[in-house]
Amino acid sequence: MADDRIELFVGLIETIDAPGAADACRRLLSVDERVRADRFVFERHRRQYIFAHAMLRLALSRVAPNVAPSDWSFGAGRYGRPFVAAPATSIALHFSLSHADGCVACVVSGHEAVGVDVETVSRRVAPLSTANRFFAPEEVETLRSLPEPAAIERFFDYWTLKEAYLKARGFGLNLPLDAFAMQVSREAIEISFKPDIADDPSGWRFSLCSPSPSHRLAIADGSRADGGLPISRNAWPLQEAAE
Repeated sequence: MADDRIELFVGLIETIDAPGAADACRRLLSVDERVRADRFVFERHRRQYIFAHAMLRLALSRVAPNVAPSDWSFGAGRYGRPFVAAPATSIALHFSLSHADGCVACVVSGHEAVGVDVETVSRRVAPLSTANRFFAPEEVETLRSLPEPAAIERFFDYWTLKEAYLKARGFGLNLPLDAFAMQVSREAIEISFKPDIADDPSGWRFSLCSPSPSHRLAIADGSRADGGLPISRNAWPLQEAAE
């Protein structure tokens, strides 16, 4: 199922945090994940971590139903990108995980170059101030040309798209955000690179959506599949966690 598409899973904390849900999800985590969860100072951050990592396990088992959610184990690549270490499956499964205040999301695919990012949209952000520090000049100019409400929305478009691209490449924050630029229009979302970046813009497809009025989500698809991989959106697999 995941070898020819992107499986997207999204959960809003306010709708998935039912009585007993966090405890059920915590039982799916590894010992190391539970230890990490317990290090969070604030309960809401702890619960968000638990829901996000349980979602990933449930999502992988939705795609590979012969593997129990608690049986997945993970490693980390050169730049810290997590990957499925075991068990082996009939097709190699790759994933990207993201969470922001109030929302958790992940994608699963048979293609490695896929990334997701979700951010909480804040009306208090100063888009030009932040963009001047991190974004490419053409992105800054676009933001400068927009009225403030539209500039804030476009700022979060850029931010999530950039983060999704970095996750798909597995670079973490090792590639500066101003080394590439996003172009967003009603017709398409495109990417361009500085001359010293070894990547082909034509090999990328991007999508944006809003899981809630307070969140923006982007997916980067570097599979180079003709027209990009279809994206299937899945509901939060809460019932499976509760069983």
